[in-house]
Amino acid sequence: MTERGRSTSPRPLVVGGDVDMDTSSKENAKVIIVTNLSRNVVEPHLQSIFGFYGHITKIDLPLFAKSGQNRGKAALEYSDPASAHKAASHMNGGQVDGHVLKVELSDLPVRSRSRSPR
Repeated sequence: MTERGRSTSPRPLVVGGDVDMDTSSKENAKVIIVTNLSRNVVEPHLQSIFGFYGHITKIDLPLFAKSGQNRGKAALEYSDPASAHKAASHMNGGQVDGHVLKVELSDLPVRSRSRSPR
């Protein structure tokens, strides 16, 4: 019987240390991206849940055209970066309607209107 070896994982191309993630670009981020939303979640739900962390200026919740249900993700823009950071740190891994959310900061602006019909 022969033994089969495993190939080694590729190593990062960094000399003398760990890979540094560039978090400085997200320091002024006012937008959070929320994924893994339940199909039942609507804008007022997001406003009441995430509004706890600060004033939300825009919400983009794309919907499916035929069903009118959300696509499972949303972008929320806060009036200040501190609120966005607080919401991201507290709600990442939190549950809404039985779904565990993934919440990330984003430098991209929120679209004023979703391309999906409302």
